[in-house]
Amino acid sequence: MPRWIYYLLLMAIVAPLISLIWGEQQEMAIFICAAISLVPLAALIGRATEDLEYYVGPVAGGLLNATFGNAPEMIIGIFALHAGLISVVKASIAGSIISNVLLVLGSSLMIGGWRWGKQYFSAHDAGQYSAMMILAVASLLIPLTATLLIRDEQRIQSLSVAVAVVILIVYVMYLAAHVFHLRSSRRNPELRRKHVSSPPPSPEEEAEEAEVAAVTGNVDPHKVEAPATPPKPWLIILVLLVATIGTAWNSQLLVGAIKPVTAQLGWSEVFIGLVLIPIIGNAAEHSSAIYAAYKDRIDLSMAIAAGSSIQVATLVAPLLVLISLFFPTHLNMVFPPLELAILGLAAILFAFISLDGESSWFPGIQLVAIYIISCIVFFFIPG
Repeated sequence: MPRWIYYLLLMAIVAPLISLIWGEQQEMAIFICAAISLVPLAALIGRATEDLEYYVGPVAGGLLNATFGNAPEMIIGIFALHAGLISVVKASIAGSIISNVLLVLGSSLMIGGWRWGKQYFSAHDAGQYSAMMILAVASLLIPLTATLLIRDEQRIQSLSVAVAVVILIVYVMYLAAHVFHLRSSRRNPELRRKHVSSPPPSPEEEAEEAEVAAVTGNVDPHKVEAPATPPKPWLIILVLLVATIGTAWNSQLLVGAIKPVTAQLGWSEVFIGLVLIPIIGNAAEHSSAIYAAYKDRIDLSMAIAAGSSIQVATLVAPLLVLISLFFPTHLNMVFPPLELAILGLAAILFAFISLDGESSWFPGIQLVAIYIISCIVFFFIPG
């Protein structure tokens, strides 16, 4: 992890201390400190799962990354479900996908293009990402369309549960396909190279890309420079446990402060979920993608941005639908039309950008501009 992230870990202690000493009278301070603390905690969880992969292998490592890769979004979602903030849960799911495709990928294309001009990536791999994102959007569009004919809330909930189960099965198969691709690439590197528009990578780059293929998004960019033997397994597990507990505690404080903070600032809960929570939860991944593009690894940037979006849409969202069955207020797969329209636009733009295996700075500016426009619209949504 970058060194500056370690300093932010202090906030993981500050927010609980404020809550314990001053109670709920300092909601704004608790909200800010808890939000900042989730940035290093998410990075720590991602780094720990990557280190565990060294000992457990790519298959189990891929499953670990799938489980813990989006832990902040999952934990925040669970506490928001418990608090009955269904609109915040849906907004954070949609906002995470939107920010990854528009903001993260757009910033990566923009910065990488300014430094290197043309950059190249595997159009074949990007096409697979596009297909999964379109599938994710379809899984949300179909339930919304069904509400035109189905008015009964119980039927809508049953429909959502059925769709969630199907999407989870597809995600497991998607993960299995990545593991198979990883093994095939290691046995025969030419299978991977034939789809790539750029020159053949070095052995170090090839090993790095294979690891990225095994997981689906959480990548430490400093592996590009100096792969090292990770710490002992017991220490990694301890770090993972502490980071997860810290994430859960600060997520609970963050969710508990949403209503008073939105009342003080005059913001809507939807804006918090669509913009602030995704940026907070994915800050470490965002920096990793931009760093990789700066190092002329735009293929890695696309893997991070697309992989994280796919995880949220096909793993986090359906799991939260199933988990909500244990709470008084249930989550369904019917998302607001505005959020769904921007999701669909983001998936289509990703597909267009990935057609030829080349990128430059201007498409990145276009993606970031659309994200800024979306944020402006989200800000003016009444609370």
